[in-house]
Amino acid sequence: MAVANNSYNPTEDLILATPRRRFRTGVRWQHWQLRSLIGSDGQNFVYFPVPGTDNRSCQVQRLNAKTRETETVKRLSFNPRCLVARNGWVCCGGELGIFCAFRVGARNPPDETDRRPDLQADDRLPLSLDLSETASSSLAEARNEKNLVAQSTSFGKDRVNCITLWSPPTLAEPFEGAYNQDVAILAHNDSSVVVVSLRDQEPLDKITYPDYMNRGVISPDGRLLIAISDDPYLYVHERREKRSETGTTVRVADRPVYEWSACGSIQLKSQSKDDRSDNRGSFAACFSSTGKYLAVGTQYGTISIFDVASIVVPGIDALITSFSASRPNAEFGAVREMAFSPGPVDLLAWTEDRGRVGIADIRTGFDSRQILYLDREDDFEHWTATDRGTIDPRLLEQRGERNETLLSSFANALDSSTESRQNRQSEGQAPLARYNIPLTAEETAVLEAIQDFRRRQDQYSAAPARTGTESGSNTNSNSGGGNGSGSGARPPWAERATRTAEGTRTRERTASVSRAVNEILDNIRDQRERIRDTQERLRTREDNTTERRRYAASPFSGLNTTLGTAGSGTSGRGALVSRLMAHTTNPASSGSWDNVEALAAYLMREWEENPTRRVLGTFMTSHSRPGPYDTAGLSWNENGDALFVGAENGIYEFHVNQLGRRLSPSITMS
Repeated sequence: MAVANNSYNPTEDLILATPRRRFRTGVRWQHWQLRSLIGSDGQNFVYFPVPGTDNRSCQVQRLNAKTRETETVKRLSFNPRCLVARNGWVCCGGELGIFCAFRVGARNPPDETDRRPDLQADDRLPLSLDLSETASSSLAEARNEKNLVAQSTSFGKDRVNCITLWSPPTLAEPFEGAYNQDVAILAHNDSSVVVVSLRDQEPLDKITYPDYMNRGVISPDGRLLIAISDDPYLYVHERREKRSETGTTVRVADRPVYEWSACGSIQLKSQSKDDRSDNRGSFAACFSSTGKYLAVGTQYGTISIFDVASIVVPGIDALITSFSASRPNAEFGAVREMAFSPGPVDLLAWTEDRGRVGIADIRTGFDSRQILYLDREDDFEHWTATDRGTIDPRLLEQRGERNETLLSSFANALDSSTESRQNRQSEGQAPLARYNIPLTAEETAVLEAIQDFRRRQDQYSAAPARTGTESGSNTNSNSGGGNGSGSGARPPWAERATRTAEGTRTRERTASVSRAVNEILDNIRDQRERIRDTQERLRTREDNTTERRRYAASPFSGLNTTLGTAGSGTSGRGALVSRLMAHTTNPASSGSWDNVEALAAYLMREWEENPTRRVLGTFMTSHSRPGPYDTAGLSWNENGDALFVGAENGIYEFHVNQLGRRLSPSITMS
């Protein structure tokens, strides 16, 4: 029998007080209800989207929480509404059913992405002036990969609200009819859930529902598929053998064909059939790693825990317990994202709409819970994430001996004369201090001039060698038949060998310097492009801040309070128009009449097409203006000992009290 557990035992023992970190690389959500925008793959990698300057493209970036570095792994031609990363895959979904998936992390071949995250700052510099062609091609390949736009396709014609991933289990036997490959489960705004093959990028199954779908999840064994939507129900499907009209099992190659069969629906706690407010529906649901529990969180801040083994058994109430988030029925208390920890940690984490993260202990029946506050800035170490596209010169200042060797090698390659080496060493560290700063046009011209000079010197050195060879041949032919060893003079063949060896060494030295200069120039150009991208992102953030301030001062900033719940009654469209026009100031004095008319036309069209999507709630409430602590998703690392939370002002990192998990619950610390 289900037990409502609104009174709980607060604890501070589930998540460590230190270390807690905030990386200053924010995650911007595009829809006030869709907050699933970060994913973790491996122990320290977090993937998240960064909108482009045109607001129609995006960069998927990877944060290495260990080295505090970010890098762009893919570029998207759209702004995603959801993102997920797991088992070497990153998937994104957007408007008009657009979907893309690409490989990252440890499942890549060993010579690709999984090598590069472990490189240190110095490893990315052309330290060796005799770089091989293999190294050069690897650097070029890395640069080209980051400029590639991820391929995308469309499944449906409406927004992809959420994507979850499923892979065949490795520690347990999968269900007989489960998929035999990695799949993505897309929850669409066109009232459908589509299962897509990640290998072929083709749809495998499609299930239709009576309302807009917000999330679909497959159980770890592949037997069940559950879905939640804007209505008050939890929908359950089971993988069963497909039957023909005659009742026989459909077979292909003597193997039964499976399909998703509906097992009914369950009305969720705090949900009402007649509810048409902004808080109706659910957006968060997840299975535990063992498949024993299913958790569902609603926008009213209610979390329900179901027994998966009983969920498809007729006549049995599968609800084990239900409890509330920290702010039930409050404006920013909606449960936006939820995940059980992998491994033996036995924790359930969820994010609320703004500023808070909840942790519940499975071992105590979800009774012990800890609330984490993102706005308590003194609780966190605040770190600036370094873009791998730029190199901080301070990293090199900490390696004096290596830098001195680097400068000496560079000087020796440019000019091998003793006097020149002494002059360069007497200059101290002045050239080194500027080594990793993008060069000016004049400095670039100097390097190009050096390259051109060495090329001409190579040609000049080759000419005397050829002349000496011809001269030696003529001398030998005019010797009058002598033995060629008279008067102690070197034989002509020795002179030719010496000149040939000198010419070869000169060409090799010049070629080595030319390769080094080329690599430095390529590195500088690549670095400038990355700096330009960083500056564009900073300008975009400044423009967005300015736009929000402009909106706050505009006539539309008060529409949310004046319009109220226009459109929720029977006179929806008429009330919407009248309240919009009533709120409008004198057009002759403000000049805002055209904007209001355009806005009214847009909202009326949206109201007619999607009446249950609460257009005014989506566009006119305070949710349309992001706050610094608005959450944007969460993800556990591979071992389940660290939790990453995305927010408007950064990515937060929390660590599990592993010692406490080993002792809990049999031993209580005094």
